[in-house]
Amino acid sequence: MHDAAETPDNPAARLPLIAIPLARLRQAHAALSRRPFLKNVSIMLTGAAAGQCVSVALAPVLTRIYSPQQFGVLSVYTAVLSILVVLGSLRYELTLPLANSEEDAINLVAVCGCTLLGMTTLIGILAFAVPESLVKDIWPTPIYWLRVNVYCGLLVLGFFCLGAYYIALYLATRQGAFRAIARTRVNQGVAGPLTQIGLGLGGAGAPGLVIGSILGQSVGTFGLVYRVLNERRQLLRGISWQRMRALAWRYRRFPMIASWAALIDTAGGNQLLFLMVSTVYSARIAGFIFLADRVVARPLTLIGTSILQVFVGEAGRTASSDPAKLQARFYQVTSRQFLLAAVWILLCNVAATALFPTIFGADWSDAVIYLRAMSIGYLAQLVVMPVFHTLQILEKQALAAAWQLGRLLLILSVFAVSIHENLTAPWAVFSYSAAQALSSALLFAIMAREIQRLQR
Repeated sequence: MHDAAETPDNPAARLPLIAIPLARLRQAHAALSRRPFLKNVSIMLTGAAAGQCVSVALAPVLTRIYSPQQFGVLSVYTAVLSILVVLGSLRYELTLPLANSEEDAINLVAVCGCTLLGMTTLIGILAFAVPESLVKDIWPTPIYWLRVNVYCGLLVLGFFCLGAYYIALYLATRQGAFRAIARTRVNQGVAGPLTQIGLGLGGAGAPGLVIGSILGQSVGTFGLVYRVLNERRQLLRGISWQRMRALAWRYRRFPMIASWAALIDTAGGNQLLFLMVSTVYSARIAGFIFLADRVVARPLTLIGTSILQVFVGEAGRTASSDPAKLQARFYQVTSRQFLLAAVWILLCNVAATALFPTIFGADWSDAVIYLRAMSIGYLAQLVVMPVFHTLQILEKQALAAAWQLGRLLLILSVFAVSIHENLTAPWAVFSYSAAQALSSALLFAIMAREIQRLQR
């Protein structure tokens, strides 16, 4: 006869079944506490995953409200904004994790803010000075003068908001405020699509997509700045024009080299693809690529950029003090990102034929072929994304600029050949994707070599 405490119906007998998973959770938490890098990455990934899950879940709603052509308009706007916004603070935001003291960091924040205001003013003047005829030539859909001014205004607004977010992001990275960044990622994933859905149902059309995109990219900026600075308000008294000028000169290679190199880099990235495809082929095809990028590449992009923020924070400290640790982290991050990206992209390619028309609607079935054409480029780009700023951290701006210029020339050559040979859109996109893969592989080799040299 069994003792009552041992019977399965007794609650006391079930306590071990509850205690086991709780004990494992405590062990996992303790293990993460001993490994700060993994802990911070897990925090960032949780926020990125939560925000992206909401965004992907709402994508089928958006594709039934907006047409592929309207998404093509969004892709062109996003491409122009992404290319220009790297000049927002002239890359001074990258110096925030490198500052030697909190006083220097707060003065660099002031440098970033003043630079952003100046560049926003310049972009505003240039945007409204561009001849309307030129805008109509490059815009993927017919456009009239009032709509031209609307898009120019939205470009200036997006430039300032996104530029301010990048300043807040790198300041939070320096302070290790990864939980605050993760919450911002969630807010971005929710606010952007919901705004786009609301505006779309109200008949806003393509401008509704653009406005939602601006809100989604920049939401949480001021809250993030306040959260990081609120605990360090006394540091604001340390801001001085003299120190700002000294630090601006100390890190002058960032605006003089890194900013223009970043402009070339962004132009040589996928943003140029949207401009070229919408101009040479059609906005509809650009919309197909935009959907593939949003559903397939963006989840891994958010993971990559989340890891990048933690990697930059650690690499800024270990580049000079512990190069061996930097090298080990570099290979650890890229190898695991490769496995994750390869599995995800393979699964998406296998499932896309059946799921794309079902989930997003019959109008989007042609997006599958462009997903497959872009896959090799996605894989290579996503592998180097978490360590992309390695050359900047090592202050090898000239070398990074040379690679970026080389990639841009290669991409432009591929497009020129595609146009000359009258390649169909899928083959042109595949050629572009292969060029991106080759460029990313070269960048990986260059970064690995420079880290090895740092050890010597």
